[in-house]
Amino acid sequence: MSSSTSSEPPSSSEQPEVQILGRNREDMIAESVKNGEDVQKQFPSVDFKGAVIEPSVNLSFDIQRHVDETNQRRYNTLMAEMLNNTADTAFAERLLWEARKCLENYPEVVSQFDDLFITKRPVPVMIRDLHEVLTTKKETVRRMSLKNPEQESPGGTRT
Repeated sequence: MSSSTSSEPPSSSEQPEVQILGRNREDMIAESVKNGEDVQKQFPSVDFKGAVIEPSVNLSFDIQRHVDETNQRRYNTLMAEMLNNTADTAFAERLLWEARKCLENYPEVVSQFDDLFITKRPVPVMIRDLHEVLTTKKETVRRMSLKNPEQESPGGTRT
């Protein structure tokens, strides 16, 4: 007979996986890969799934699972601001370092952050690369929206 009782909390590996926007890690990775197909085609030498998507999704889930709510909100705000300001490399870099501070009390999470954003290349280079990818993605979405003509209603008027 086992000495464990049902009143013991599950180990972290037994705890149910958190979800983001109703999706688990695998679903989020699959959706991100699908949404990034156009960018992947334009940068065929980059392994977006292995180098960007999987580490980003894993970091997001681990932040949600391990980081306190106040630091999560601050981190998410700073990262959103950083992503909106990649054209200003110095400002984006300051935001990135500020976001990292929100994770400092969580060594495993900050290690993932560093692996994704800091250790592979100088931060200004990473931000310029990120800006190029984001600009490419925005331009692709814009071009695709121009290819889809407005639908006409049955009366022949455009909607």
